Amino acid sequence: MVPKTPGRLSALRLTGAPVAMTTYLALTVLAFRFGPWPWPVQHPEYLYLYLTAAIALFFIGAIGGAFASLSWRSHIATHRETATIKFAILFMVLSVLILSVARTDSLLPPVSLQLSRANYNYDIFVARNFTRGWWTYFEYAFALLSPLFFLALTGAIQHWPRLGWPYRIAYVFACVTFLLVYTYIGVNRGLFQLAVLLPLTLGLYYIFSGRTSRRRIWILISSAIVGIALFLWIFVFFISFRDPASNVGHFTPLNLDAQRSGAMYEILPPALYPGYETITRYLGVGYYGLSLALVETDYGLGWGLTNSLVILRKAKALLGDDWYFHTLLPIIEKKYDWSFWSTWHSAFAWFISDFGVSGSLILVLMIGALYGLVWRNLMMTGSVVALAMFYLLNTMVFYFPANNQLFQSADTLVGFLVLFLIFVAGFFRPNLARTSPSTSASTNLSKDQP
Repeated sequence: MVPKTPGRLSALRLTGAPVAMTTYLALTVLAFRFGPWPWPVQHPEYLYLYLTAAIALFFIGAIGGAFASLSWRSHIATHRETATIKFAILFMVLSVLILSVARTDSLLPPVSLQLSRANYNYDIFVARNFTRGWWTYFEYAFALLSPLFFLALTGAIQHWPRLGWPYRIAYVFACVTFLLVYTYIGVNRGLFQLAVLLPLTLGLYYIFSGRTSRRRIWILISSAIVGIALFLWIFVFFISFRDPASNVGHFTPLNLDAQRSGAMYEILPPALYPGYETITRYLGVGYYGLSLALVETDYGLGWGLTNSLVILRKAKALLGDDWYFHTLLPIIEKKYDWSFWSTWHSAFAWFISDFGVSGSLILVLMIGALYGLVWRNLMMTGSVVALAMFYLLNTMVFYFPANNQLFQSADTLVGFLVLFLIFVAGFFRPNLARTSPSTSASTNLSKDQP
């Protein structure tokens, strides 16, 4: 018999997402350690001790948050949430049109299948990130609308049967436009968000909440599998085009060659060698940057200003550059030629830059606690706010091996902060009206539903 928690949710349901994401993080470490790349790690004992502690603390925090007996807001009526999603879909359409103008110079993104054109557009996109222009204000507008974008992106699927066809068409149009924008500028994040992260987030929610049919669950699982396969195929294809040396197992920044030996090479056909090497490098290269961070001791802390490119740019504009050059990542770049603009360090290194090694571990514990708390309240209420928060936190955890992705872009940063404040406000819901005992009982029962 599965034990029950105080909130009448089974322990199996409450541990579902924390276990899944912890397993993912552990697999990325195994891919780094036992993959084909002989990473030249200094003091590997420091690296693996830190990663073991970080993953364990994330799991402990997530389990603690999932089992915390904290009372969140009362259940919102389904029709009110559906109305909220309809409203959000309209602004989702507006936001992707604004994004298209900012990044493609066109209201609707041009469709191009030329990889050379995508690389050219990518260079323009990167250059715009370092300069200000008319596009900057469109990026700000998209960021301000991002909370509604993420509410619609996740909640529309949840409320799909209650949406009319005009809203369904508008949602599909927004998703396709969003994907085409990222395709046009040669960035894989858009495809990852829609084809991988969205079905996996919804799949975890529906599998462990039991709020949908088995048929819908299998559709989500199938979508996730197809999405992952499609994303990996396109990602490997783009990498091989941009860096032809990767086709023969060469990593240019470190002048490193993959060791094509071992069990995986006995299983895989030679045509899949570049894909396997690209994926393992993609998942592990940030841990090499982390290993450089762990051996440095003489640097100044950023105290919350250096873990995000968005925050960092604003801080440099206000405070100048001098303070920044004494923080961790610029020192690593100068000493090891490992650039934080073009290579990865993992989110853990960005956290260390701000709060030191021990402080970064405390931060990971807190992130885990928030993850578990959001997961618990999503299981209890099915709220669209909790679902959007769960999606954004999955974004952060999925990108832990690479960078602090959730805070790297203005849209995800603003979307997270606004939804986080709404989520936190739910724990301080004022009792503005007296409720009858029957109403109160009805609310409590609705909150306890799995």
